[in-house]
Amino acid sequence: MSTCANRAQRHVLAKYPLLAVNYWSLYTRMLSLYFHKMQQMTMRTAVFLILVLLFLSACSDNRNETQEANDRPSLPFQSYVSPPQPRGGSCEDAVDVAAPLIVNGFGYNHSNTRNQPSLVDSGNVDTLAVNFRHAQESVNEKRGAPAVTAQAIFMTAGKQLHAINRLSGCRYWTFTAAGNGGNFRSASILFVESDEASPARLYVADFNGIVYAVDAASGEPIWQTFAGTIPHLHFVTGGMQHHAGKLFVPVSSKEVLATTLLPGACCSSHGMLVSLDAQTGEVLWQFHTTEDAHAVVLPGERIGPNGAPVWATPTLDTRRNAIFIGTGQNYTEPATSTSDAIISLDMDSGAVNWVFQARENDTWNGNCGIVNSLRCPDPAGHDFDFGAAPILLKDGNTLIAGDKGGVVYSIQADTGALNWSNKVSRGSTLGGIHWGMAVDERRVYAAATDFTIDKASGGLADLVAGARPGIYALNLASGAIEWEAHPTHMFEGLVTPSLVSASLAVSNDLLFAGSLDGVVRAFDTRDGSELWSLDTAIAFEDVNGVEGNGGTIDSVGVVVAGDGLLINSGYSTFQGVDGRYQAGPGNALFVLALPR
Repeated sequence: MSTCANRAQRHVLAKYPLLAVNYWSLYTRMLSLYFHKMQQMTMRTAVFLILVLLFLSACSDNRNETQEANDRPSLPFQSYVSPPQPRGGSCEDAVDVAAPLIVNGFGYNHSNTRNQPSLVDSGNVDTLAVNFRHAQESVNEKRGAPAVTAQAIFMTAGKQLHAINRLSGCRYWTFTAAGNGGNFRSASILFVESDEASPARLYVADFNGIVYAVDAASGEPIWQTFAGTIPHLHFVTGGMQHHAGKLFVPVSSKEVLATTLLPGACCSSHGMLVSLDAQTGEVLWQFHTTEDAHAVVLPGERIGPNGAPVWATPTLDTRRNAIFIGTGQNYTEPATSTSDAIISLDMDSGAVNWVFQARENDTWNGNCGIVNSLRCPDPAGHDFDFGAAPILLKDGNTLIAGDKGGVVYSIQADTGALNWSNKVSRGSTLGGIHWGMAVDERRVYAAATDFTIDKASGGLADLVAGARPGIYALNLASGAIEWEAHPTHMFEGLVTPSLVSASLAVSNDLLFAGSLDGVVRAFDTRDGSELWSLDTAIAFEDVNGVEGNGGTIDSVGVVVAGDGLLINSGYSTFQGVDGRYQAGPGNALFVLALPR
């Protein structure tokens, strides 16, 4: 009876409107009977009977929800069976590359929806618990959305790519970038199943712009290729995409900040999208966001065109044979029509289909934080990149994009014409909308930080004037805000906004958000009410006995993985300042699961 009472309290008080709809016919029949009898009853008796009816309906509602959950199609990983493995240490079996794939890539799919089927919903999210943690020694930040199968997790930490068991955390193999390789930086580890020509492979990219193909079964290298054109400046930040034997690589540039330390004029590099043969690593085509820097703006100080980096994960439209990319600002004059833009390219050649430019004349580089620097363009722009991956909606005709200026856009996939836009926040150099949004059938979810920092020095970090940080749920058809949430935490006795820069994620009726203070939260997608949270900014001993700690959550955010969540915790880019807003560096992967 106590279980039913708990259900009644939860469902009657929290979901009465839905209850009334779901049980309208029952109510009308029963209430008609009760009111017919009321003349013969005391008011106390009548009220008592109505409360009993609501009590029973609440319990029935819970059974109905449970039945709905049971009626959901099972996910492929649920039928996968493998031998139990030791907790930590070395695994006793080998990687099974035929195990069902659970989640893959930064945006979870070609459309970058960040919406992933799972067993986790509002009815059980509060039962999620840490299964194990993984920590990497001598690492101070965690990047890269893991690829997950029913058996294994493929993850990066520093210069290493690991395959570990999904349930126990034991290790299958480790691949280490050697020679001129840098720390792995790409926003995801991409798993590609075997075919007649190639074994199952993993694709990752590093701080030096090198793309690696690695055998998923053994961890042995297959090939590696430099994706850029300027070795000391180009690197890969976004996630890669794969289709029909082609690998699509977004190329960004370190020069936006490195220019403050390098001799010579700013700046010589620009963004690219590169198509590689996925089997061999051969370059098939390159798209350059600007021409080479041939124009002298100010001798010895500024040259151009440049910039328009591509650091968001590309979006694939296989029906149109198109690929959509987002670009950042130009670093100096002359400004181009390809900066701060969403661009549609032909998937076979890289030819431009159309360009949607959100704002003109946005020119900015790290020297703009140095007083009277002649390397800063005149006038300086805002640094309002498209860092969030464009999202192709289920209708196949609409793209949703969001930029660091705090604006959400709906764009026609055929032509690049604007459907609507809505500015939800002030915008800043770190967002605005930073790493990524998520969608479901009705809404797009966008998080805005309105948080700024001196990127070159890591100086004082704070909110911009008039900041409106929060999570916003916008109607996909109109762009109207349906609800907004503004989570907070306490810092030194002060109520402080919890800033969400990392990409959001949706599964079933839940929205997941990880904030710079290291806390992950789950919100109800219907109204934004907070249902669950977990603080990852803690010290711990991991599944292998390695000392670890969590910290700032940025970039990937939460990865929804079947019956649980994966969370990268720890971020040191832009110094990851410990303090009021940021929890700081860390080396942790948290693996959460529902009770088994």
